[in-house]
Amino acid sequence: MPTSLLAIIPARYGSTRFPGKPLADVHGLPMVVRVMHRAQAAGVFDEVLVATDDPRISAVVEQHGGRAIMTDPDCPNGTFRCFDALRVWEEETGKVAGAVVNVQGDEPYVHPDQLRDLARLIQKPSAAVATLAKAMPPEAAGLNDPNRVKVVCDHKGRALYFSRSAIPFGAGPWNKHIGLYAFTRTALEALVELHPTPLEGRERLEQLRWLEHGWRIDVGLTSHETPAVDTPEDLAHLIPPNFDA
Repeated sequence: MPTSLLAIIPARYGSTRFPGKPLADVHGLPMVVRVMHRAQAAGVFDEVLVATDDPRISAVVEQHGGRAIMTDPDCPNGTFRCFDALRVWEEETGKVAGAVVNVQGDEPYVHPDQLRDLARLIQKPSAAVATLAKAMPPEAAGLNDPNRVKVVCDHKGRALYFSRSAIPFGAGPWNKHIGLYAFTRTALEALVELHPTPLEGRERLEQLRWLEHGWRIDVGLTSHETPAVDTPEDLAHLIPPNFDA
């Protein structure tokens, strides 16, 4: 049976710092619609889905020609919400997904090139989980900011560790993690069954659960920034990039 490559955008209404964030106006369009348009512009997905827990988000997505899937309000994070939506989509369509790209719902100007890179990485024969990083010069701001996650990789581009602390130690360039993920369907189904781990708890980074359980994470390098909107203040300072139509 032919398999599909899906982009799934988790969009939860509740947010401690920014309630209703997916519906916030981003230069004339709701944030979730901006993200959906970026995923569609990548041109590599068989379908772009919004996985949400709120009918208001679903209605807005469908008003703008997208497809929304209602998911369990108690999904603990975006990875679980993606899998919940994936199962519903497969049941409704009778199709099978080969891989899924989890597109962050609070990055309205994610670059389509980044999504193409992830699609390429996850379709390699040996891939299971893939993500992106941006190489940063030694003087770049953010190395000591715990909100900027860092990643170190082996010589094959596989993640060794992710941290909110400055890694590696000492002066020199570093890699800023870009929080986009791609999974084969088999991997995604397995990852949501893993139990929490100590390092995940200490760093508050779910990808460490996958590493601690022995999963390999391939890391591709991107030259693009992906500004995230965590608060209304972030939104107020958001500048649309040149590529956005």
